[in-house]
Amino acid sequence: MDVSVILCTYNRAARLQATLESFTRLVYPPSLAWELLVVDNNSNDQTRNVIQQFAATANFCVRYVFEGTQGRSAAMNAGIAVARGQIIVFTDDDILLHPGWLYSLKRTFDEYDCVAVGGKIVPTWNHPKPDWLEMEDQQAVANFDLGDDFKQIHISPMGANSAFRKDVFSKYGLFRLDLGIRGSTHTITCDDTEFGLRLMRAGEKIIYCPAAIIYHPVDPDRATKRYFLSWYYYNGVSLTRTAGLPDFGVFYFGVPRWLYRELFINLGRWMFSVSANRRFHHKLRTYRSIGNIVESARLSRQNAKMPGRSGEPQTQA
Repeated sequence: MDVSVILCTYNRAARLQATLESFTRLVYPPSLAWELLVVDNNSNDQTRNVIQQFAATANFCVRYVFEGTQGRSAAMNAGIAVARGQIIVFTDDDILLHPGWLYSLKRTFDEYDCVAVGGKIVPTWNHPKPDWLEMEDQQAVANFDLGDDFKQIHISPMGANSAFRKDVFSKYGLFRLDLGIRGSTHTITCDDTEFGLRLMRAGEKIIYCPAAIIYHPVDPDRATKRYFLSWYYYNGVSLTRTAGLPDFGVFYFGVPRWLYRELFINLGRWMFSVSANRRFHHKLRTYRSIGNIVESARLSRQNAKMPGRSGEPQTQA
């Protein structure tokens, strides 16, 4: 088996149908052996029926996998455990695929000496795009477009369009269970980011493939200021949980001093920006700083309860 595609899903039966249908339009040579693993992450809608009905008529291998532990990381790890392909590809349950997507990923591994590939994610709008929304430096609306050239990248590919040689999971471990979306709430993320960081810290090569394209419809509920504020707060929580607390530095109430400084800078820019759009831009970053601080304090309390820990991070002037 050349490739195993892992698609994790939870309570999205209606959208899942369209995503599965887009797999039938993929174009690839007959020599490419691949399978689609659809991991049902404890759904309570018609997800299982949708998958099984699709598998019964598909002209390629489709396998149903059930994972009862709630969380995207647990679902991806369950898919990895039963995958038979030498390359493991991840995508989402609410996207549409470019016909050349799968073969482009496989060719990239063949032509470049790399352990991972990140493809292009194009957001598609079925409703007006808000004038305040900036597409750069945010992933509240999924997008990943680094141009039209193949290149080595030093940022993590996004989980919705990423591929890895299977042996990297034996070498570097699986996805962290304390990261990743759980159920229908979009809170803790960074499961894909943290795994990519592990690879880069080890000096592994990751290639960006502009020809491996997925289209990600933008949910109207995610294109609201309320959603963005919530996403940025939890992004701060997620980033701090991913990195952990520093071993040294000055801490106030268990929080690194520099985080307070960053908070007050963002807060000042929010309060005093003249442009409404720039003001909201800085408000988002203020919310992320608050998330950083809240999670830092939680981690400090957690460390204080661990045996052998003094309860306070080490400090130096």
